[in-house]
Amino acid sequence: MLYGLEIRNFHVMRINLIIVSFQEERWGMESDPYKLWDLVIKGLTLVGVVVAAVWAYHTYTDTKEKEFYSAFWNAKLTLFLETSSAASTMATTESLDEFNKARTKYWELFFGRLSLVEGLSVKVAMESFSALVPTGLMEQKALPLKSLQQPAYRLTSALKQELGHAWQKPFGEL
Repeated sequence: MLYGLEIRNFHVMRINLIIVSFQEERWGMESDPYKLWDLVIKGLTLVGVVVAAVWAYHTYTDTKEKEFYSAFWNAKLTLFLETSSAASTMATTESLDEFNKARTKYWELFFGRLSLVEGLSVKVAMESFSALVPTGLMEQKALPLKSLQQPAYRLTSALKQELGHAWQKPFGEL
């Protein structure tokens, strides 16, 4: 009987050895639990690295977008302030020299840099105002041009509205 138990135990041990051997081949690891934990930790580390890389990329692109729009909005504000100043100076000055400088500045903005940042409403307001700006020589006694005061105000209002819209909806006009 003792001999039968030994044979049975031998076969059980042999079957266990075959199962463990099969598992080692299938999973590529020994029966050591530390190797399993090592594999789990390495896998979690890889997942952590991927998540960190995605987060870093998103943060970087978001920051660059905000920096670009901030610079764009500040440039737009500067050009709009120059435009408003030129229009209001033409409408209110009594100095022929200041009027001519403001008119020159207005036309420079109209045909140049302002076209890069203006929206449709500002374009329409600029065109309406430009139709009223005298193109010939001005005389001192014709100043100030009261006929430009309300159009200058409307132009400034259009500039203000577009700035407010651009502030609320970044990249809406791009």
